[in-house]
Amino acid sequence: MIIDIDDDLFLQVKKIVKSRSLKVYEQLENIKPLDRVPNNTLQTARTVKTQRVKQSIHQTIKSLSDEGITPTKYQIHKRTKIAYVTLNKYYDDIMQKFKR
Repeated sequence: MIIDIDDDLFLQVKKIVKSRSLKVYEQLENIKPLDRVPNNTLQTARTVKTQRVKQSIHQTIKSLSDEGITPTKYQIHKRTKIAYVTLNKYYDDIMQKFKR
């Protein structure tokens, strides 16, 4: 998700949330701003999201392999809840890199 928020306003929101919910505050602390390039903001967000999805798939494949289970798209979907359409995009490439 991409939102545009003033830095000072974001800091105020974090202060308010800190006194009410530590769990939500910790989530806000983990938010990192994307580079603010006006023309490439959406592309940057897509790239970051794609990297996270690929990393999640890779970690799940590694986890399944460590357990002695041959990874399948179904098993990865069950553990990560990543849609099959997305899995189909990246699964073969990740498996090739994983087998190297």
